[in-house]
Amino acid sequence: MILITEKAQEKYKQLLAQKDKNTNIRIFVERPGTPEAECGMSFCPRNMYDLADLVYECNGFKVIIDPISDPYLSDAVVDVKNDEFTLKAPSISLNRLDPSIPLVKRIEFVIATEVNPGIATHGGAIEVLKYLEDKSELWVKFKGGCVGCASVGITIKDALCRKLTQRFPDVRISVVDKTDHEVTDTTYKG
Repeated sequence: MILITEKAQEKYKQLLAQKDKNTNIRIFVERPGTPEAECGMSFCPRNMYDLADLVYECNGFKVIIDPISDPYLSDAVVDVKNDEFTLKAPSISLNRLDPSIPLVKRIEFVIATEVNPGIATHGGAIEVLKYLEDKSELWVKFKGGCVGCASVGITIKDALCRKLTQRFPDVRISVVDKTDHEVTDTTYKG
């Protein structure tokens, strides 16, 4: 996760005190994984994020990071110098599908950036629980609108497995759904 220094946290809290109650901070990367990558920060009202976004609790406020930016911000540091925010993210131009990166991290990246944004339109997301390398078995848990949805099997086959096969053709990854699919008020009924 991104590191936000105490000084930066205090400055965020001062700024957020002047905003509507449910406003938080969004940190993002534009053109991630390229030499032109840049970081940014903005205010983020509650209606401007969804289940695909990652929400980190931070000393009285939330930091919202979209799933595409998150892997590039894992070693980032937000600080304050001369009363201005600084954001150092040394990995924003790193190729997250490089074969030298562990397979589970590359799988998590593909799910976060290529699968979850699509199912977020139905209020859902997929979380990787673990990858059993010896079995090439990926354990996942569905969240939000996907919990209890009758289309989960199709999502696994057509969205998740197809994308993993495209990205990792040399590995036959089987997906195991570990979700308790009880139908709730948030279940997608499209």
